Amino acid sequence: MTDNDETTTPLLEPATVYLLAEHQIILEELKLKLRREGVKSSKSKLVRAAINLLEKQTIENIIRRLQRDKAE
Repeated sequence: MTDNDETTTPLLEPATVYLLAEHQIILEELKLKLRREGVKSSKSKLVRAAINLLEKQTIENIIRRLQRDKAE
């Protein structure tokens, strides 16, 4: 690996994700709040950030959350 390889953007892969309408609204509101703070964002960036946060949770916490959420 050369020094330049460390600074390249990771390759993104397309994925289809189905969200509730309220989740779409939450993502849009977050984008607007971030924009007001001077942070450029997108739904994809927010979903990636959420996945990174989810990865840090214990499997037990994830299971409990999935059991509470009925719209899967």
